[in-house]
Amino acid sequence: MIEVRGLVKYYGERKVLRSLDFTVPVGRICGFLGPNGSGKSTTMDILAGLLGPSDGDAKICGFSVVKNTREAKALVGYLPDNPPLYEEMRVRAYVEFVGRLRGLRGAMLKNSVDRVLQECDVDQDQQRVIGHLSKGFKQRVALCAAMVHNPQVLILDEPTEGLDPSQILHIRNLVRKLAKDRTVIMSSHILSEVQATCDDVIIINQGEIVAQTSLADDAEKHGQYVFHMASDVERAQSWFKERNFVADARRHSEDSNALVVSFTPDFWNEKSPDNVAKVNSLMVQNGLAVSGIREEKTGIEELFFQAIKSNGASSQRI
Repeated sequence: MIEVRGLVKYYGERKVLRSLDFTVPVGRICGFLGPNGSGKSTTMDILAGLLGPSDGDAKICGFSVVKNTREAKALVGYLPDNPPLYEEMRVRAYVEFVGRLRGLRGAMLKNSVDRVLQECDVDQDQQRVIGHLSKGFKQRVALCAAMVHNPQVLILDEPTEGLDPSQILHIRNLVRKLAKDRTVIMSSHILSEVQATCDDVIIINQGEIVAQTSLADDAEKHGQYVFHMASDVERAQSWFKERNFVADARRHSEDSNALVVSFTPDFWNEKSPDNVAKVNSLMVQNGLAVSGIREEKTGIEELFFQAIKSNGASSQRI
């Protein structure tokens, strides 16, 4: 688990992190997003134990990065955006070298190296010189090094940078597999990749968290529906709120005659494509005239740009 409380970082007089607070539990993959210069890399460096905070603290599985730095760092695997590879070394020799730095020896070292080479699909290339590999293969070797000591927390900065589509899919599946009993936080400029891989998203701008959301929520997966009313908008809103299968019903921000309705997970249990049509029939039976219905599925790009547009305003829950 990652727990961040009141995290502040100054570079000289410049305040780059402004009292960050967030938690990433075990078994979750959290996407950490923000424009260049927002404080993403600084936060990840602090979590990995490469930087100390100016104030506040972060805990890795209960160990403070300030008070228990050695213990916290031992539980973290970190893939930076520019991995420090020794390109004159061969793949296996490099991963073994990192494993020894992590305290692995003998059979434990051999087994750990074998495991990560196979998981990252570079076992057939383990005797190749790193400098002769493509950028995508180098990224996978760096991921092997980050995972060799079997960490409880993985911090991945642009893990799919430079990979082709098949390699991206392989790394995505690997990250999901690893996250079953670990905590993963990853940054990426590929927003569609974050949506495909992550359970949760934190968006940071100008050193502040400007939005947080869960991508794994059932209601979010199915999106929201906009009901355009011919009349009786207030009565329709009250009607929706009285239904046990409705999670929320609110006025549309740009259309006063429309309601944005999200449904509870139970609503989708039957997996029937005409559930919304059944709702429309119920409304007609109750004298509520609907002029149109459309799905409004909020994507990660829309969430990102809405949050950044706030220009570092107080944290909002999406």
